[in-house]
Amino acid sequence: MKLTGVLLAIVLMITGCTKEFDPGTVVDPGPIGGQKKLSKINYDDGSYLSVQYNNAGQPSKITTLQKTTSGDDITVYQLAYNADKLTEMSASDGSKYKYTYTGGDITKVEVVTGNNVVIATYQYTYKEGRLWRTDIFSSFAGPIGTAPSMRFEVDYYANGNIKTMSSWYKDYNTGSLEKTDVYEMSSYDTKRNTSLLFENNPYLPTLIAMPNNPLTEKHYDKLGQQYASVTHTYTYDNDGNPLKRTTVVKETGLPDEVTETTFQY
Repeated sequence: MKLTGVLLAIVLMITGCTKEFDPGTVVDPGPIGGQKKLSKINYDDGSYLSVQYNNAGQPSKITTLQKTTSGDDITVYQLAYNADKLTEMSASDGSKYKYTYTGGDITKVEVVTGNNVVIATYQYTYKEGRLWRTDIFSSFAGPIGTAPSMRFEVDYYANGNIKTMSSWYKDYNTGSLEKTDVYEMSSYDTKRNTSLLFENNPYLPTLIAMPNNPLTEKHYDKLGQQYASVTHTYTYDNDGNPLKRTTVVKETGLPDEVTETTFQY
């Protein structure tokens, strides 16, 4: 599945389910509450992500197909809720994701194998009601570490769009986190963003929201040197929902990469 720019960076916030849940009655993802619901994202390599909703308008089933050199990799996620809170998501590979809340905020996610072993936890810190920091604690042939192996921090513009995202990874020689990249979102359109909740990844479709669609990005290395720029252009339907996104990545020393993504409702 082709994701570029900060969209790819955000995917890293959660990495990668056998009890099945009744997702409720699946309804056609048309206008709910006056807005269309995204039903499918199509990538130009043939990969896709499709979404089904229950009769409360919540995502209840997410199917991903990723094209690989060995064939199609298909994963189906079933999402379970307690009222308006996502509580657990199970994947067709036997793993599952368990969500812990503090008030209305997701503050921890446990990644559990089909053998009921917790192999990673994600802890979330908020500022002024918005997700600010994600700390990832992983197990490597042993118990989960007490120090994070990855960290992501997000800053926002006043309207809620992401301004920058910074990433840290553990240096296993020193044992400390090392800042690696900063992704700056330079500009946005004025249309409704319908896809980031799912392009973020299917694991946290309720955690991050941006009101608008990114137009330009700048990527910097740990020394603050810019090494890439990204431009997104869109076509929209009559209601302003994105129908197609064309992305051009210009990275120092590499040929331009152009990808197209389409959206269905």
